[in-house]
Amino acid sequence: MKKNLILLICLAVAVGLSAQNQKKTRKTASNSKEAVTERQISNRFNQGLRAFYTAQYEESQRLFSGILSDAPKHAPAYLMLGRIYEEQKLYSEAENAFKQAIKLDKNNIWFQVELAEYYINIADYKNALPYWEKICQKMPNNQIYLEHLYQCYSICQMNEKAIEAHERLVKLTGERESKPTEEVSAERLGYEKNKEIGMKMLGEKNYSQAVLSLEMALSQNDTEYEVWEAFAKAVEASKQWQKLTALEEDLTTLFPQSSAMLAALANAFLHTDQPVKAIEYYQQARAFAFDADLTKQIRKGLYDAYSATGDTENAERFR
Repeated sequence: MKKNLILLICLAVAVGLSAQNQKKTRKTASNSKEAVTERQISNRFNQGLRAFYTAQYEESQRLFSGILSDAPKHAPAYLMLGRIYEEQKLYSEAENAFKQAIKLDKNNIWFQVELAEYYINIADYKNALPYWEKICQKMPNNQIYLEHLYQCYSICQMNEKAIEAHERLVKLTGERESKPTEEVSAERLGYEKNKEIGMKMLGEKNYSQAVLSLEMALSQNDTEYEVWEAFAKAVEASKQWQKLTALEEDLTTLFPQSSAMLAALANAFLHTDQPVKAIEYYQQARAFAFDADLTKQIRKGLYDAYSATGDTENAERFR
């Protein structure tokens, strides 16, 4: 379920990391020119996405290639070119584009998933195998990824590894299927009730009670963005910042491209006297933020965070 949730927000995949890399290389650009350039690239990236998802591949290729002319280290543009080439059955070009995206952003697991799935699509199981091994190490409970790993081991005649992967699958699916139907239903009912109460308390500005109910709901089902967003709002309103900082790994795994969730996490670190981490997440949130009000809040957060570190020069950029 987590994979599906994250894929729903994949239209803006990894733009933040790319934008940060670009900023480091534009040392001579003025602040205003830098801001304009970032906005232009973000706008062109979104135009390219719209063209791609409406099958206007030539137009989307033109837009993403143009981005790379201005920002050669923009990894997501390479990723999208890989998708375009794959749709056009230009397999060598697609493979090279995906690999370039990974080269520029080695830690982005979703770029690796993209290339691994590409290899599966063209039945190149030998090249797919090392990527699925790495992916399954990081995400050991993802059934779909384990199935791909098992498939690769089987076709490559790595029998012992295939048996091991199959046993992992049986254990994973068996544990899920062994839970009694009555227990599943009761658990689901509890989640819905806690979610309902939490949302109601949030609407009534009873923030402390909202936090308690939504926290209980998330302990039962942590895959719904709506609940996480409401929980973050309740935490901020009640100033229970540690509730968010303690969930850093969950938030960044589930919502790596959500400007609202990244900004909420940044706020939490700022208010728990961790301005350096706050800056890191504000910058990621800024790259994904297209809402004017949220962008304004992020800029204010960056000003406060840089000020807290004593970096007045950078703070002034966001005044």
